[in-house]
Amino acid sequence: MLPAYAQQEQEELNADRPDNSQGPGIVSRGYVQLEAGYNYQKLNDRIRTYAYPTALLRVGLLQGVELRVQGAVKDSVIENGTSRHVKGWGPLSVGTKVRLWEESGWRPEAAINAMLVLPVAHELFKPDNVEPQFSLGFSNALSETMDLSYNLGYGWTDGEPQRSYGANITKQFMDKVSLYLEVFGNKGKGEPAEHQADLGILYLLLPNLQVDIAAGRRLNKAAPHHFFTTGLAFRLPR
Repeated sequence: MLPAYAQQEQEELNADRPDNSQGPGIVSRGYVQLEAGYNYQKLNDRIRTYAYPTALLRVGLLQGVELRVQGAVKDSVIENGTSRHVKGWGPLSVGTKVRLWEESGWRPEAAINAMLVLPVAHELFKPDNVEPQFSLGFSNALSETMDLSYNLGYGWTDGEPQRSYGANITKQFMDKVSLYLEVFGNKGKGEPAEHQADLGILYLLLPNLQVDIAAGRRLNKAAPHHFFTTGLAFRLPR
């Protein structure tokens, strides 16, 4: 994502939501940032899922190193003649993001994100074991108001390995508004690949408060049918 800012002297607010192509941006040392939102997804004609609130807490520990804690309350609606609701806490994830190097010429800025999904959740959503998730995030500035972010991920879901990718182009307008277009997907072992695309808008209300809205749909039949998300990113004053 492009850094969002109202004035040049303000510390940049760089959020990892709502896009899936999380770039290499890291919360600066001494700052605490909370990113939270609401997600709706229609998997197919029978199943819809909700997550509210989703929450990601990011703490700048050192220059170029942040602590990350992530979780969500989930609600699944399964329709098969009658509706069945299953609600509870999703898995808690803890980890870190570490900057590898700064952007230089055509060399992108890069960071590694390492998370552990813990078996701490409602029985329906809880993994049997701790599941590691890794991703490499990159970003290239295409101009003063446009950048390209992309990532590659590998981890385990429900005990099976899964690969993922994401890429987006973000354009900043009038210092406060940014628009992005994104494609992303994943592939589990023995499963068909899932590909999706979405469009999102970010609006900087204050130098430390950004709101967002995004919607997307599937690019192939194996992927979830469509989704919608909205939320905010708030950085506590230091």
